[in-house]
Amino acid sequence: MKKLKLLSSAIIVLLFCFYSMPTDVHAQNSQMITLGGYKMKPRVATSGSGMVTVKLKGDTLTVHGDFENLTNRYSGAYIMVDIRGEGGNQLYKLKTDLNEEQNGGKLKTKENRFVLSAAEKQLLKEGKLYITINTFDHRNGEIRGNIAPMGK
Repeated sequence: MKKLKLLSSAIIVLLFCFYSMPTDVHAQNSQMITLGGYKMKPRVATSGSGMVTVKLKGDTLTVHGDFENLTNRYSGAYIMVDIRGEGGNQLYKLKTDLNEEQNGGKLKTKENRFVLSAAEKQLLKEGKLYITINTFDHRNGEIRGNIAPMGK
């Protein structure tokens, strides 16, 4: 019985030592973002919608998700900067796989991976980035989703 208690104590001490050792861990932040015309400035009346996931791991930002039912043909998808309430400052162009009608598509993680500079990470931390999907009828964006503050 004493041997069992001694063995249990030794295992507990070893586990404590193992889990208390410092490790180089990069925090990962992740958020799901709803894309909609009501989030545009000014609002856009549209049947279009989408859902994307944005992840930050270290200095790398990834985007994946999908969108559908745009009122016109897709013309582009972007990560934008909103400084002082003024949109329209393109940071990155997102790559998409469009559907046959070109009014919807998918954003794949492996094609939408960006290494952020210190200034870009600061914009992300301050919540000044957003995603927009543009069409030929709505060149400034038909649907939009704001990226909430992320990172340290």
